[in-house]
Amino acid sequence: MKKKKPEIYGSYPLWMVLVYNLALLLVYLAGAYVVFRLNFIIGILYLLFLLFIEISIYREGCRYCYYYGKRCIAGKGSIAHLLIKKGDIKKFGERKLEFKDFIPQMLTVLIPLVIGIALLILRGFHLLTLIAIIYPFFSWFALNPIIYGKLACPHCKQGSMCCPALDFFSKKRKR
Repeated sequence: MKKKKPEIYGSYPLWMVLVYNLALLLVYLAGAYVVFRLNFIIGILYLLFLLFIEISIYREGCRYCYYYGKRCIAGKGSIAHLLIKKGDIKKFGERKLEFKDFIPQMLTVLIPLVIGIALLILRGFHLLTLIAIIYPFFSWFALNPIIYGKLACPHCKQGSMCCPALDFFSKKRKR
């Protein structure tokens, strides 16, 4: 039996955008909760770090993406045209991603993990802290494969043209 090709979206359904953003927001909130438990100032610095990451995505990706001015899986394309000037769509595929390019996103989870473990050891067991350091890993290993593997990437117009992240994560990628 032939496998049906997934539909490519010119604009993602709103429910998919909401699922994507809810999962991401919960990761950010879990991290912020843990870091703020340590210290208010460090919590503010963590929030500024998250803001920096989000701004970087608009600057380095959204402006060159097919979904600029349209609703991508993250909903950022709909907002990008309000924040940044459109770039040449051909530049989207020119960037070759390496492991180091994903370190900032990994730090959104690893910073709260280290702080959370330290808090659990130094201040004693706290159920909410434990949940807040477990959820992001649950999201990485259980939700992300569904979100990216089923909802986002198979339906992405930009990915069907060129996508450095898809190239990086593809099993067929040249080493």
